Amino acid sequence: MCGICGIYGPGGSQAAVEAMLAAMARRGPDGTGLWSEDDILMGHRRLAIVDLSERGRQPMRSTDGTITISVNGEIYNYPELRAELEAQGAVFQSNCDSETVIHAYRAWGPASFARYNGMFAIALWDGPNRRLYLLRDRLGIKPLYYWLDGARTFFASDVQAIIAASGRGNWPISRQGLSQYLSYQNRFGAQTMFEAIRLVLPGHYVEINATGRREQRYAEVAPAARGLADFPAAVEGFRHHFRAAVSRHLMSDVPVASYLSSGFDSAMVTSAAAELLDRRGPATFTGTFREGGWYDEGTGALLVTKRHELLNTRVEIDASAFRDAFDEMVFALEEPRMGTGALPQYLVARKVAETHKMVLTGHGGDEFFSGYPVFKFALLSRLLWRSPIRFLRLLAGIRSSEIPHIAYFALSSLFRRGGLQFLPRLFGLREQSRGLRPGYRLAGSSEKLVGDAPKMNAGAGAYERLIGQYLNAYLPGLLIVEDKISMAHGLESRTPFLDNELLSFALSIDEATKLDHGALKAVIKAAARGRLPDEFYALPKRGFPNPLSKWLRGELSDWMTARLTGPDTMLAQLFERNFLQRTVSTYLSSWKRRLRPLDEIATHRIFMLLCLESWLRQYRDRMGVALVAPTQTEPAE
Repeated sequence: MCGICGIYGPGGSQAAVEAMLAAMARRGPDGTGLWSEDDILMGHRRLAIVDLSERGRQPMRSTDGTITISVNGEIYNYPELRAELEAQGAVFQSNCDSETVIHAYRAWGPASFARYNGMFAIALWDGPNRRLYLLRDRLGIKPLYYWLDGARTFFASDVQAIIAASGRGNWPISRQGLSQYLSYQNRFGAQTMFEAIRLVLPGHYVEINATGRREQRYAEVAPAARGLADFPAAVEGFRHHFRAAVSRHLMSDVPVASYLSSGFDSAMVTSAAAELLDRRGPATFTGTFREGGWYDEGTGALLVTKRHELLNTRVEIDASAFRDAFDEMVFALEEPRMGTGALPQYLVARKVAETHKMVLTGHGGDEFFSGYPVFKFALLSRLLWRSPIRFLRLLAGIRSSEIPHIAYFALSSLFRRGGLQFLPRLFGLREQSRGLRPGYRLAGSSEKLVGDAPKMNAGAGAYERLIGQYLNAYLPGLLIVEDKISMAHGLESRTPFLDNELLSFALSIDEATKLDHGALKAVIKAAARGRLPDEFYALPKRGFPNPLSKWLRGELSDWMTARLTGPDTMLAQLFERNFLQRTVSTYLSSWKRRLRPLDEIATHRIFMLLCLESWLRQYRDRMGVALVAPTQTEPAE
């Protein structure tokens, strides 16, 4: 919806907040706001989605001037909360869902934060108590960063806003953040790639006053102790909660769009939205590749749009489009994170934003309704000793395409006890030690590497550990990428599968029920019968793959080689040159390119290096900021 920012503490200036607002211009093309009082300044960039009038402008203040807020995101249960608050005497001045935050805080204090069903990052100033609250939704759909500069706290939706306001010409890279990225193509907890800049944790708030700060969890998400085992009940429950979730996510005063691929998740979101909108939308957008075949997402999308008589726009992506948009995408991400799908996603979002401000996505369906082969491994681990017959039955039904994935996680569980065993490791610590220049190497064990990553109970089962890692390690990174990619174009993306009530229901279903008869995403597929065309079930599960490996060994080979090993490569700042040359040479000639799972890992490694190179160069050339070696003793988090 927007971008928020501000400074709390002595010496904060309006000019610094204005610099923040300028750095976040892409987030809010519909207006800016700035408010200050004593030692607190707040800024807001507006993308108007709900209540387009001037009454929805922010920062927003209570009528008595005691509470001030700057909100990014949406509160989907705003109508219910508003009715409850009005019954208690609250008088609303607008139809903006953000105003709920003021009245809810006045009624319930910080306990109000747990009552929101939505995606949000909020700055709330409690004037009488001289307290600043910074909080994020329970899954971390919307980002919020902060930096402590002596007695001052800078906060913003974007890292670049904080750096712009700092006035610094260089910024140290976080040693731990870099190592986490090289290991897992992600970072965990509050960690960023920038030394001393932290994320507010999902489901937490940071309370700051003149004497210090404290961080407090206000919401926790975890699987139910006893899962729902009745498959028909799970299917009917899903239909009910899913329709309600999509309905809540259609809260908008602007036209609705939807991403649409050949996958069940986006198809179900689009179909439900079409039914609820009485086929007056949504407009659909599909990324396609000239290579077709395995990369064909258009066939499935066409089946859905024909059934519901929806407009579909195809965004054709080729190697030259990838190359031409690559640096823009990296700059929009602010720091390298997650996979190769970010670039196609960026290009489709750019097209959507030409005509729309809001788009629905299918994020979360795979993670919480068992859409990946790793869920079969988790269930096999549970059944091995408890029910050998069911174990053998599930094992016999494993598809050949799933075997490499299950074998990988089986070996990972043997050799990577604890930690993040369900997240593929791209560059191991030993390889990092050999390849990185001395000032960038992370000294210590894998425990120091994972840092803020969730520490799972040693007695937890494989499924519980897997869900824990998706909730706390994998998904927050994926959602930050979605935020950055969409907001780069002034586009708000919404995730109905991550609705509070739907997610709670998903986590109440037993893991075996979600894999009924050995089928991935069995509950969603059963619920889709009669709603999606029968032909949809014959399509293979793809996960929006892309032909990047083909491009990097073909028409983008020279571009890739020059970026990673050329005389002007920025990577020479981080890595030994012989390491870079060996990595590129191996990628271009290795036998692993003939095996898709191994080639995917190798391609991710090259993509990560390309992102790092562009990241260093973009900050230097576009912001005038040199990203430099970590300090000798990186501050404790």
